[in-house]
Amino acid sequence: MTTHDLVIGIDVGGTFTDAIVFDRVRGTLLDAFKVPSTPAEPARAVLAAVERIAGRLDVQGALNGALVCHGTTVGTNTLIERLGARTALIATEGFSDVVALRRQDRPSLYDFEVKISAPLVPAERRLGVGERVAADGSVVRPLDPGDIVARLRAAGVEAVAISFLHAYANDSHEREMMAAVGAALPGLYVTRSSDVCPEFREYERTSTTVVNAYIGPAVGRYMNALDGALRERGIGRLLIVKSNGGLTSPQNAARYPVHLIESGPAAQLTAAAAFARARRRPDLVAFDMGGTTAKAGVIRGGEPEMTTQFYADSLVDGRDVGGYAIRSAVLDLVEIGAGGGSIAWIDAANVLKVGPLSAGATPGPACYGHGGTRPTVTDAHAVIGTLSAELFEASGIAFDRAAAAAAIARHVAEPFGWSLARAAYAIIDIAVANMAEMVRLTTTRRGLDPRDFALLASGGAGPLHAAAVGEAIGAAEVLVPPYPGMFSALGATLGSVRHEVTATLLRHADELDDDALSAAFAQLAARAAALMAAEPEGVASPPPQRALEARFAGQLFELQVPLGPADTPLPPVGEIERAFRDLYRAEYGFDLPDARMQVVNARLIATRDLGHGGDLVFADEAEAAREALPARRIPLLTRAGETIEIPVYRAAEACGAVLAGPLVIEHAGATVWVHEGQSARIGAHGQVSVTLSGGRR
Repeated sequence: MTTHDLVIGIDVGGTFTDAIVFDRVRGTLLDAFKVPSTPAEPARAVLAAVERIAGRLDVQGALNGALVCHGTTVGTNTLIERLGARTALIATEGFSDVVALRRQDRPSLYDFEVKISAPLVPAERRLGVGERVAADGSVVRPLDPGDIVARLRAAGVEAVAISFLHAYANDSHEREMMAAVGAALPGLYVTRSSDVCPEFREYERTSTTVVNAYIGPAVGRYMNALDGALRERGIGRLLIVKSNGGLTSPQNAARYPVHLIESGPAAQLTAAAAFARARRRPDLVAFDMGGTTAKAGVIRGGEPEMTTQFYADSLVDGRDVGGYAIRSAVLDLVEIGAGGGSIAWIDAANVLKVGPLSAGATPGPACYGHGGTRPTVTDAHAVIGTLSAELFEASGIAFDRAAAAAAIARHVAEPFGWSLARAAYAIIDIAVANMAEMVRLTTTRRGLDPRDFALLASGGAGPLHAAAVGEAIGAAEVLVPPYPGMFSALGATLGSVRHEVTATLLRHADELDDDALSAAFAQLAARAAALMAAEPEGVASPPPQRALEARFAGQLFELQVPLGPADTPLPPVGEIERAFRDLYRAEYGFDLPDARMQVVNARLIATRDLGHGGDLVFADEAEAAREALPARRIPLLTRAGETIEIPVYRAAEACGAVLAGPLVIEHAGATVWVHEGQSARIGAHGQVSVTLSGGRR
């Protein structure tokens, strides 16, 4: 192996930073492990993981030319913790308050105490400028910047978002304003809507641009510092996971940090889709649970579901507060504050709750011995015995079951007059119920039957809870992939470079001709090529894929109509309309024969395959059935307060075995808990299939 064959995946979570490294030419996995996250300085944990890899390879210059693919939470945390830049918004005069007015909608229609996310830019830094462009792109009023530079200087801003009315149709005023601000105030982070989100819908476009500006300086500093530190250690290239599951350079990531908000969860869904294709299981519900959050997304036909808009930071203390609208391609998933570090607490009505507050990495669960005193989901498992000291030997954590028992006794068992066993199981049951509802949000509430899907469990805590969640939703089977505890880190290495660019057309089908469509896609191709120029070379660059987003005139939402690769002729408009109506019938069950189709946006998706080959670990190989001996036996505290002994198996040592629960399987950074009445089969590469007692088979 030559050193430039190394590819390293690193995913930063709230509690642990996961790392995985393999030879991308041979598809050989060399190492996979976790290190504690460093929330105040996330780069420290990333560099610690890289240095640990270099030490284990024990070769001088082992990292020279290696590729690091990184899922990051820097942008997300900057937004959630309100640590972003002091930002100003420059908007068309009379439209600067759009981020406060939103769309006049509310997360809960009949809640008179509803709270809405406060604008990231306060009123005094929302500045109006004299200018006006019409919806067709014609200039109604020339740009008059007035004293805008002086006002920015006086406000002491660190970042500027520029969003002018109808800039998607003509961006000349935004470009002129950006150049003027950049020349007068060098070093300021300046971003414009026609670059970040050149689409109609004034609020969503402005909100996306503001978020980009707000988190831009922090993300830019992180990217520059981490890229430099990795290059000092011999790393050849750093790539960042985007919300759409693709990869991008630090330069493009710093320019469009808003595209990184769902970076880590997107890596998990990328890995889940690769697993689905490799194992010929095209329909899965991907369920991930880490130390801070739980996520679920649907894989259909071997591909993850995608959406073009989401609301960042919409859940605060368990309540929907609206969040911040972001128009960007993102893998469609639901995320809740339910992780191993989720804190159990009693509310004012004397009801036990679990999450969304988390003990995180610092101080962490009580059983980690880092000073945590509040009971968590992890502490509940420490008390009943499904987590034990042996599982943490390689993590540097001094596991302390007594501390977990003391925390649960003080904060849950004693206030309710419960036994320790009842309190611990209550914490686990509530966490499972919350996660089962999360899975239903991705399936039942979208017209899908969860019984038609296997549950693919990953994350440090996902396999520990997956069998219980699967039973709750009626699934027949739980699948645990190889390296489940480092699944997002593995997913980071499986993505292709991917950029999606859009342009608003807003024309009825009968007003559209081939020349107009061709011109729109030619402009998009030029934008995509400019973005790709900052990316590494790959093994293949397939032609970009084209699509139109269309709706019936008067409707609010669009369907995406694929138009094929860019090196093929565009289909006639009539054929596009027939395809749209077919999609509409498939989605809604009926057609509107008298309604006119309206084309809203053109979309171009450009990708570049880097040829990592990491999905080879998902190969479906037969394994002869055989007996397996447990590595040890552990005491399990039952719901009734009795102690029984159950076996613990190591997945790597029990390939081919079929095992009847109750039992625990130690599995590459995670623990699989198989309950009584369930059975598990361990496959050739360590993947585990758990057959549940209910559901369809």
